[in-house]
Parts: sequence; C-alpha cells; structure tokens
Amino acid sequence: MVDATRGAFPLRFKDLRLRELVREVAALEEVSQTDLIEEAVAHELIFRGARLADDLSAAARRLKRLTEGQRAELIDRSLDEFAQGEALPEPLQAKAVHVNVDAPPRTMLDPLGVLATFDAARG
Repeated sequence: MVDATRGAFPLRFKDLRLRELVREVAALEEVSQTDLIEEAVAHELIFRGARLADDLSAAARRLKRLTEGQRAELIDRSLDEFAQGEALPEPLQAKAVHVNVDAPPRTMLDPLGVLATFDAARG
C-alpha cells in the first residue's frame, strides 16, 4: 500500500543509461538517488516555471499592444462615423417662430428663469 503522506512515485526511466548516471552521481555526491532526483526535478521546475512566466508575460505584452491598437482603430472609426453623420441633413429642421410685437404679452410660467434670461439678453 502506498503511503499518501510520503507521496511515493514510481519512476521508470526510458533510457537505462540515465538510470545508471543517477546511481553514479548519487554515489559520488553521497546522497540518495531519491534526493538527487528530487533536487534535479526541483531545479528543472524552477527553470521551466521562470521560462513559462516569461513566455506568458511576453504574450500578455503582445496582447496589450494588439488591444491598444484595436482600441485606437475603434476610436478612429468612431470619429470618422461621427464626422460622416455630421455631414448628413438634420432629421428635424428648425423653424423660426416670430413673435407678434403688437399682441398683448402672455404670462407664462417660468420656474427656472429661462425666459427671463433670454429676455435680459435681448434688451
């Protein structure tokens, strides 16, 4: 039965020469083969993790540049469409309203003082 706390992991080498090298190096360094392999795996994972992090960072930078470019294109396209829309005739045409100056003044409610502002600007 495998002891789950130790995390036993059977290792089968495809290259038998590699297995022999592990034996030799472990003997020369006076460490167990397990410790040697564990240390080698740790070093490789650290190296690959750093390389993966660099690759992901580079990909993120490339995506950011592409995204910024697409954003700029979207803004340019939006400005062009706005300019084209400004060249079109207005959907509602304004008409001048003339006031009969001889008619008696009408009293209008103006709670915000808008009419008074325009009257002041006229006079």
